[in-house]
Amino acid sequence: DAFLEIMKEFKAQRIDTAGVIARVKELFRGHKELVLGFNTFLPKGYEIQLADVADMDDEPPPNQMMNKQPVEFDQAINYVNKIKTRFASDERVYKAFLEILNMYRKGQKTITNVYDEVAVLFRAHADLLTEFTYFLP
Repeated sequence: DAFLEIMKEFKAQRIDTAGVIARVKELFRGHKELVLGFNTFLPKGYEIQLADVADMDDEPPPNQMMNKQPVEFDQAINYVNKIKTRFASDERVYKAFLEILNMYRKGQKTITNVYDEVAVLFRAHADLLTEFTYFLP
């Protein structure tokens, strides 16, 4: 049922390809063959790499990583979409934001580095920075 819901949301354009990938990776966590098999359905440039799946298996599920109130996945997707929309005329900001998060996920940045860099990106958008703090551990 969860997989079908993801596909329905994509078809209705409520989530994009990256959102589908994130949800499928979470749904199939611990089942590398299913996650990698999903590549069959992805367009070129969106393939899930074996290293991404290996990193996932080493991490505890998100609800075990936070001690505070867990953030709903839809809230995170809506927030990222808000950033994408806000910076539609300058997609460098959106791409820089995603790269900062990706480097954190790979252990190449501390959470303090992430906050500092996002604060610079969103220096004229206090509402986005405030909302970003809701997602911090």
